[in-house]
Amino acid sequence: MSDETPARRRVLIADDDAATRHGVAKLLENAGFEVSEAADGSAALTAIQEKQYDLVFLDIWMPELSGLEVLARIRTGTSRPKVIVMTSDGTSETLLRAVKEQAYDYLSKPFPPREAVEVAKQALSADQEPLIEVLSACPHWVELLIPCTREAAERIQTFMMKLEADLPDTVRETIASSFRELLLNAVEWGGQFDPNRKVRIASVRSPRMLMFRIADPGPGFSFEGLSHAAVGQPESEPVAHMSVREERGLRPGGFGILMTKATADELLYNEVQNEVMFIKYLDNAQVMPAK
Repeated sequence: MSDETPARRRVLIADDDAATRHGVAKLLENAGFEVSEAADGSAALTAIQEKQYDLVFLDIWMPELSGLEVLARIRTGTSRPKVIVMTSDGTSETLLRAVKEQAYDYLSKPFPPREAVEVAKQALSADQEPLIEVLSACPHWVELLIPCTREAAERIQTFMMKLEADLPDTVRETIASSFRELLLNAVEWGGQFDPNRKVRIASVRSPRMLMFRIADPGPGFSFEGLSHAAVGQPESEPVAHMSVREERGLRPGGFGILMTKATADELLYNEVQNEVMFIKYLDNAQVMPAK
C-alpha cells in the first residue's frame, strides 16, 4: 500500500476526551489530512450534516449523543463517510452494534496514536464495496453475510477476534489464524473475489465451545483434487504442492487447511465441501474470568 495520502481528504475527530481528540487531530494534520474536531455527539452529527467528510473517527460514549447513535444516523443520512469507532468499551454488545451500524473499523483505547494514521490511510484507500449484513447480533450467536473481497475478510476477522477477548492470547491467536485461513479460502476459491457474491459466517459460543461455520457461494471442491495445497499431498511428499503453485502463478503457501485441521478439535465439511465447521472445545483454564 502506498504511503501517499490523497490531497486534503477531510477527516472529523469526535471525542469528548480533549487529549485524545487533539492528539489524533495533530497527527492526521501532519500526515496531510484536513481535520476538524467535535467534542460531543451532537456537535459531530451537526458537523457531518453541514460538511462532507471522507472519514470520521468516532468515540462511542460521548455527551448529547453516543457515538453509536451518531453512527446510526449517518447510515440513514445523505452524507455517509467511512467511520472508525474508538472506545475502551470492548463488550460484545458494543462491538456488534458497531458492525451492525456499518463501522469500517474499530480502535480499542488506548491505542498507539500512529495507528490512527495507518487506519485512516487504509480506510480511504479502500474501494467502496457492498455492505456487510448482520443476520444475528447476539453475543453467543453472531451471523454475517460479507462480500467476497480480501478487505472485507480482513476487517471481519478483526471484529470477530475482539469478541473472543476473554480467551488467552495463545488460544485466541491460534483460533484467529484458523478462522482467517478458512475465510480467505471461502472468498478466494468459493467467491472468486467477486464483491457481488457473499460468504455466510456464523460464530456460536458456549461456555465450553467455540464454533465457526463458513459457507461460500462456490460449487465446492474435493480434497483429492487439491494439487496446489499441502493437505492434498501424500505423506511422502508433503511439499509437492509448492511446484504446482509456482506453475499456476499462485502466492506461496497452501498450508492453510492442513494447519487448521491440526488446530481444530473438529473440522467438518458438508457433502460438496463448500461449507465448513470449525470447533474448538474450551476448558476452565482457557477462559479468563470477567474483570
